[in-house]
Amino acid sequence: MVAAQRSVPGEPVRLVEPRQRVGRLLMGVARELRTFVDRQVQPLGLTMQQAELLVWTHRQRGATPTQLTELLLTDDAGVSRLVDRLEAKGHITRTIHEQDRRSRELRLTPSGNALATRLMRFTARGNEKILAGLSPQERAQLRRLLLRVSVNLRRIQLGSP
Repeated sequence: MVAAQRSVPGEPVRLVEPRQRVGRLLMGVARELRTFVDRQVQPLGLTMQQAELLVWTHRQRGATPTQLTELLLTDDAGVSRLVDRLEAKGHITRTIHEQDRRSRELRLTPSGNALATRLMRFTARGNEKILAGLSPQERAQLRRLLLRVSVNLRRIQLGSP
């Protein structure tokens, strides 16, 4: 089955095979990336989101769960569950925020710091593997295009044209 797609407003509609539609490609790449990362961090007893939380907490020392929701592409409840699991594994602790006693800061334990350091090295190697064959200019262009698609999606969600 072939779908109609207009690449630029005002241009004629082109027929695009469903597996080649941008939305489908993005979803497929996202699924493949998640599977790749999950397989890499599984021997460490982590999921991709748990690994991301450890790395972001390492980079943003004293981050609150609320600050991590957007970075982890989840909601408060999702971050809370991730923190619960990592806390149970002894990789993270919650402490009372110094400026806002109602809030909690996340701190890595020594084992969490060691894992985060290891994960950051893995991330650098993993990025090189998944972007292999792309020139620096193509990598930059890919980032720009994906950011633009992301902005467009947020705009659509807010009801803007």
